[in-house]
Amino acid sequence: MIAPLDLSRFFEVHPVLETERLILRPITIADAEDVFEYGSDPEVTKYVVFLRHSSIEDSIKWLEKASDEFAKNAQMTFAITLKEEGKFIGSCGFHHFSPEHHRVEMGYVLNRKFWGMGFMTETVRELIRFAFDEMSMHRVQATCDLENVRSAQVMERCGMTLEGTLLDHELRRGKFVATKVYAILNRN
Repeated sequence: MIAPLDLSRFFEVHPVLETERLILRPITIADAEDVFEYGSDPEVTKYVVFLRHSSIEDSIKWLEKASDEFAKNAQMTFAITLKEEGKFIGSCGFHHFSPEHHRVEMGYVLNRKFWGMGFMTETVRELIRFAFDEMSMHRVQATCDLENVRSAQVMERCGMTLEGTLLDHELRRGKFVATKVYAILNRN
């Protein structure tokens, strides 16, 4: 029998991950302006669950909520920062932890100024590696809006498989929308 995972050590001190060009570090209130930069962009927020940020206060509230969720062992949000400049360009992380099933869901969002440069593919690959190699997850999954072609392409480039479409899966801005479900399994 396979025992549930004990993930508590990952919530004692927020992990910091590193890729060739990026540092994935804990988010802080000091990131509010950078969060507002992408959180207020209608193109960036078109397919996300959270409402477009209309003020810096919205970004601060989002950062505080993410911090609270980490303290509850419910969510792990990383700031995606450029290694050279230290510029915060987006966020990513894990939610819907299921230690008993060795499963987690990931999400991500990127400032539009940095689209098309491979940063999100690099980020998602590192999240998958961390989930499998360090957290001992068996399954990593993610969803994207049915029309969010860019997000689907990122997941496919990272080896994730489209498992299906969930009709009316999310209520977003008063409208039910369909989402695609992608997943990758740890075969080691």
